[in-house]
Amino acid sequence: MGRGDKGEWVSNIRVVNEVSFIMLQESQLASLNGLDMGRFWGRGLFDFEHVDATGRFGGLVSIWDQNFFQKTSVHKHRYFLAVHGIIKGSGLNVCLVNVCAPQKINDKRALWRELKRFMQHNSTYWIVGGNFNSVRDRSERRNTKFNIAFSNEFNDFIDKVELHEYGLKGRKFTFVSGNKCSRIDRIFVSLNFLNDWPAAEYRALAREKSDHSPLVLKVAYRNFEPKPFRFFNSWIDRVGFDDMIKRAASNFQGSGAPDVCLMKKFKFLRNSILDWKKTILQMEEQEQHTIMLELEELDKEVECRDLLDEEQWTFWEGKKRVKELEEFKSKDLRQKARVKWAREGDENSSFFHGVANKRRVSNFIPGLSVNGVWISKPSFVKREVFSFFRNKFIEEMEERPYLECFDLKMLSDAEAESLVIPFSDKEIKEALFDCGSDKAPGPDGFNFRFIKKYWALFEEDFKKIFLQFQDTGRINRGMDGVFFHYSSA
Repeated sequence: MGRGDKGEWVSNIRVVNEVSFIMLQESQLASLNGLDMGRFWGRGLFDFEHVDATGRFGGLVSIWDQNFFQKTSVHKHRYFLAVHGIIKGSGLNVCLVNVCAPQKINDKRALWRELKRFMQHNSTYWIVGGNFNSVRDRSERRNTKFNIAFSNEFNDFIDKVELHEYGLKGRKFTFVSGNKCSRIDRIFVSLNFLNDWPAAEYRALAREKSDHSPLVLKVAYRNFEPKPFRFFNSWIDRVGFDDMIKRAASNFQGSGAPDVCLMKKFKFLRNSILDWKKTILQMEEQEQHTIMLELEELDKEVECRDLLDEEQWTFWEGKKRVKELEEFKSKDLRQKARVKWAREGDENSSFFHGVANKRRVSNFIPGLSVNGVWISKPSFVKREVFSFFRNKFIEEMEERPYLECFDLKMLSDAEAESLVIPFSDKEIKEALFDCGSDKAPGPDGFNFRFIKKYWALFEEDFKKIFLQFQDTGRINRGMDGVFFHYSSA
């Protein structure tokens, strides 16, 4: 920070990227006395906190916009600077931790222990960033020594405090010195932060005045319209679901081509399921809350007297029902994460929450670079994606060349006839039932488990679709992806 050109460089990064909170590592200053902090921020009200360097090592500085963030407390350590505060306008409690990890492994271990102690048992939002002087796997180093034991300890620390990282764009390595490259700089967020802010732009910028890439994390609400429907297997086990599906299917009235009619039926069932889901989940939340209050009261009573037979029955039935409701939630988490856990029934919720949210964040498209210009507005992103794939399916060749082959082996008339005989009911059912029950759902959100469970409701629809295809060799426009999802093994 003592270099004259560093202040203007940091200030320009802040202004261009609309940054509200800056974390600087390795200030290498034993004191900030006499240093004009305004050079690093620019115009506007700001506040800052710092940890002085020890000799020529370390030094941390955090600077923030006073109109955006209100400091409530500060925790200082030789290797990290934690600023607790409130985001104005929303009232959210956030702790931003600025880290500059040491080189020696014993010092790192002590830092991981101290950070874990500091961060655990606190439900606030966490943003932890800086230079960790550690990598997570071998691919994050090049031309430098990789120690798998140190990497495992770093990963173990991240897992225990439940930190997660958005997908980094821009550069693979954040530190480059000569031909030595590594990714030792990162920004992590807590699980609750990831849940509430799945959309983010997380980028590594150009290294102009430093051998470290500045990292920019911009979280924002991206409205890509309603979330797609997805069927969860736990719904089948709930009381009333079976009757609701059969009742909805009997009330459906459709017309038109068989494939179009089937899609209309799926849409009708989807709307019925969504209405049922909204009602049943509210009822289950209220039921669980009521049961927990009853169990708490009975637990207090048992300290004073013996419970009556009716009260004992209520206690154990309540325990049983709460366990059943929690198992429903665990099944949903496993399905979201698409992970098969070692033991059936294990309720490691934090693990499944982490895996599910990592998948969601990694699959999210925060923006696109179009002709060198970064766009993040949802309507523009959807337009570019549509245009890209539409161009991929344009036929460039109006007339394709004919292929003439001589002396090829040919099928007999009987063999040729066998290829075009109508699909049998057995073939149709076997093709569908041979598909994995929990394979990725089709565009309508239903998986094969649902189709197999209620095959009697869809059997005639599929027969008509295959019969139509047998007669015409055509599928109606817009049905291609959905139809082949259910007809391909």
